[in-house]
Amino acid sequence: MTITIPGDGPTPGRPETYRKAPNDHRAWGVSSEIVLVPINDRKRGRMLFAKIEQRSFDRLPERVKTACWVVVRDGTATDDMQVSVRAMAAGSLVTIPRLVMNAKAGEYVRNINGNRLDLRTTNLRLKTGGTGKHTKRHDLALVEKEPTK
Repeated sequence: MTITIPGDGPTPGRPETYRKAPNDHRAWGVSSEIVLVPINDRKRGRMLFAKIEQRSFDRLPERVKTACWVVVRDGTATDDMQVSVRAMAAGSLVTIPRLVMNAKAGEYVRNINGNRLDLRTTNLRLKTGGTGKHTKRHDLALVEKEPTK
């Protein structure tokens, strides 16, 4: 979902300015509202919005909610939508879908519909096994550590 917003729209890193919308997955028994988190993709000159359920957003650690979320293009991506949504916390970039699903080391998160900006729990699946650096860390444990001074 790519939308351009004038200067008085939602501001990345300021949750009080984020928009809310009805959740079209209500039939599956999920919360009735989603939060549209703005992501300023300066490199490509666009504003993106990540969809996340209100209750999932509320459960995120405060320093992740108030951080500016970014999109990071995946290593061998062939198009601009093969990205992962991340936030700077605890001195490193943590992956938001891993926080939403509380993925432990050795687990990874898959998007069912292929839209990496759709972070609703009804669109995310937790898988085990696999290889690669994304399966070797526990992002929530990173965020919950005391900040380094």
